[in-house]
Amino acid sequence: MMLETAEREILGKKLVESGALTTDQFLEAESQARDRGVCVSEYLASSGIVAKSKVFETLAGIYGIAYVEVLNFQIAKEILLTISGELAQRYKAVPLFKIGDSLNVAMVNPLDTAAIDHLSQSAQCSIDVCLAAPDEIEECLKRYYGSASAVSDLLKVLARERSQPKSAGGGKDLKNKPEVTRFSENHSVVQLVDLIMKQAHEEGASDIHVEPEEKMLRIRYRVDGVLREASTAPKQLESEILTRLKILAQMDIAETRIPQDGRIKLVLEGKEADMRVSSVPTVYGENIVIRLLKDSASIPDLPSVGFSPAMFKEFQALIHRPYGMILETGPTGSGKTTTLYAALATINTVDRNIITVEDPVEYKLPMIRQIPINAKAGLTFANALRSILRQDPDVIMVGEIRDRETAEIAIQSALTGHLVFSTLHTNTAAGVFVRLADMKVEPFLIASSVIAAISQRLVRKVCESCRKESQAPEALWSAVNIPESERFKVYKGEGCPSCRFSGYRGRIGIFELLKVTESIQKLVVANRDAATIEEEARKNGFKTLREDALEKVRAGLTTLEEVVKAVNIA
Repeated sequence: MMLETAEREILGKKLVESGALTTDQFLEAESQARDRGVCVSEYLASSGIVAKSKVFETLAGIYGIAYVEVLNFQIAKEILLTISGELAQRYKAVPLFKIGDSLNVAMVNPLDTAAIDHLSQSAQCSIDVCLAAPDEIEECLKRYYGSASAVSDLLKVLARERSQPKSAGGGKDLKNKPEVTRFSENHSVVQLVDLIMKQAHEEGASDIHVEPEEKMLRIRYRVDGVLREASTAPKQLESEILTRLKILAQMDIAETRIPQDGRIKLVLEGKEADMRVSSVPTVYGENIVIRLLKDSASIPDLPSVGFSPAMFKEFQALIHRPYGMILETGPTGSGKTTTLYAALATINTVDRNIITVEDPVEYKLPMIRQIPINAKAGLTFANALRSILRQDPDVIMVGEIRDRETAEIAIQSALTGHLVFSTLHTNTAAGVFVRLADMKVEPFLIASSVIAAISQRLVRKVCESCRKESQAPEALWSAVNIPESERFKVYKGEGCPSCRFSGYRGRIGIFELLKVTESIQKLVVANRDAATIEEEARKNGFKTLREDALEKVRAGLTTLEEVVKAVNIA
């Protein structure tokens, strides 16, 4: 917003009178602002000559309105919905709160009466304006509207374009490969697909689901383990969007009858993003799922994975053992691989040779040799393990033990002086020993090689920005088997921009760690069941998933709802 001559003079006079700067300094600031093509108020605030709050408080006083520091506001979702992202961006305006029938809106230019009228019509209420600094308004627009607004707005534009009637002879058959390719390379479609992936990246999504339905194309993101709808596109855009994705993933765009796999590499927010793409044919069209792969910078530090202090101390000691096998267990998506990567990163030093065999390689780690499984070429977990043993390893990670052959080679590796990490699909830590026995591995080999078993789940963390003490319903207390006399304070996120109004932000692991002692070894050799092994482990301080989860609820890290979803509580 450029100030009129009279406004500049009044601003300069008031700032000089207040002692904020001298007349010469203001005149120099005017000259510098003019050369840069910016408003003198913006130049003064950004240059540090005068405190930003002082500049805009003075300017707001001239206008007879309030000045607000918009970044200090937590704006409710229903308030944000009163003004579309397109209008917010156009007028550099952010709605703050509503009193009665009046909406308070922070603006860069609160004198723009045409903009205020348009906002009033859109919000269907009167508008009270206040002044905010331009850089803070821009930050708010990014924080509250971001790519989501841009995706929505571009979808509307494309839908209007495609719905316009074609001139005679001008219709195009989008089932024709050259036409589909041409349309999918349309600048707007390219921009839309880029924005979808940018939005998913901004929101911390692990997966993007692009799902054709009978009358539309649905786009969903998986954030913190939960799928949620991001946007929907008209059916007429389906071919263009799907084709653009297949072109990026280097798939055959003419083939729609069989599943395909591909890979996309893009630069998002200045960093290269790697994505794994899968397509399958469905009754309404090709369904595409994009997995946003993480790099080594995304691996959490071991202390932030979620171990309790006592468990962390035990696990630290275990991963620094010279040999033995540590097994992680849990369902798909429970964070097993992330925990093992965090452990490897902790012990990844120049005096260790660490080799992994994975299907697929999820994180790329420096100084670690990572081998991707290639079943078509005959490279299986078992074959790769045999080759690894000739590579002078100190530490080996096997992505998953799926069969007896892999289990026996991994166990022999642990028995011959190597530290081995791997995963199994069982429900509890004690169930690891039963699962290996089911694979026909000799019990005495299991007892001699396995030094610890860990079971893990992931729960969503309560958002720290909006966490408040809450009341849990009786049904939840009953679901986790806690009598009234043992109940404690619980917390819940109210919803804010930091957590996209979900009340949760990020995830944390819940664990049970079973160390193999001499008494546990005897039970394993005797082929005893998981319940007996767990009962013996309790004598040495073993805590179940349920107990660890409830400790995290008590600490305000997660909620009872998350515990009920994650843990099978008998």
